[in-house]
Amino acid sequence: QVEEAQVSAREEAARERENRALETLERTTRQISELEAELEEIDAGNSQLELKRAEWSDTLAEQKARQRELEEARETAGTQVEEAEQRLVQLEERIAGARARLTELTESSHQLDIERVELEAERRSIVERLETEWHRPFQELLEMSEEVEGDPEALRQEAERLAQQIEAIGPVNPLAMEEHREEVERLEFLSGQREDLVDAKSSLEQALKEIERTAREMFVETFEAVRENFQTVFSTLFQGGDCDLRLADESDPLGSDIEIRAAPRGKRTQRIHLLSSGERTLVATSLLFAIYLTKPSPFCLLDEVDAPLDDSNVNRFVRLLEEFKTETQFIVITHNPRTMQVADAVFGVTMQEPGVSSIVGVRLGELQPA
Repeated sequence: QVEEAQVSAREEAARERENRALETLERTTRQISELEAELEEIDAGNSQLELKRAEWSDTLAEQKARQRELEEARETAGTQVEEAEQRLVQLEERIAGARARLTELTESSHQLDIERVELEAERRSIVERLETEWHRPFQELLEMSEEVEGDPEALRQEAERLAQQIEAIGPVNPLAMEEHREEVERLEFLSGQREDLVDAKSSLEQALKEIERTAREMFVETFEAVRENFQTVFSTLFQGGDCDLRLADESDPLGSDIEIRAAPRGKRTQRIHLLSSGERTLVATSLLFAIYLTKPSPFCLLDEVDAPLDDSNVNRFVRLLEEFKTETQFIVITHNPRTMQVADAVFGVTMQEPGVSSIVGVRLGELQPA
């Protein structure tokens, strides 16, 4: 019966293949018929295209003849255009020369007008000054004036010298004593203000020195505490090894660079950039927790700190978190299952619907007996 069922199944499969082959044969026959019809249409189109090509060849010959005529006309027109351009350049040069001459004449006329206005203003000023000084009209003064003998230039220089001396003397100030007393009082006030500023400056400089001294002492004290804690945490994470924090310039601790030296157990490496990524992460973690030991913080956020660590280093990192979580609340962003196992609560971000994120939280604890 099994063999009969298998034979029946093979027979049914063969019938299906035969039916599919017949369908394919029919479809292929239809496609061949369609292609033959398309070939006939293409042959008819080719004949028409041949006729059109012959027509286009005749038209092309006529266009080429027309093009030669246009080329000859273009060359003739080009020669005429060059001659016209040369005449135009000559005319433009003549126009430019005429415009330059016109500009010069205009500027000269404008300058003469300015000088005329200035002379008229100077004349009016002199007439007004004379009439004001002598309290008589200018025409009457001209009639009363007498001829003065001597060199006009020398007389003019002497008059200018006397005018300068009179101007240098200046007017008499009857309030000079009062102004002097006010200036003396102002000088005394400014002197007192200056003394107050000098005293304030000295006080500020002294306060700055005390602040700098206190900051230096506090920094050195904190640095030594961080250094000791760094060595302790480093030894805990690496289970041995050697590390140290040093000031590049001990004479200026506030402005000095800080050198970090680390050598895990079994290695002689002194510089951090020669360590592996996991070792560099543990060194940075050691320094972070050393600072926490010096100045504890109630809250800490760690983002993918354990990503470059292998399993053994993750276990050390987890033990370190276990020691510190009694005093500090840690929020750790991680994808490592070992780190998730020691968490008190786990929050995951999921996207159940496209484009909508949701947070799923699980609080971990000991299993209550039934």
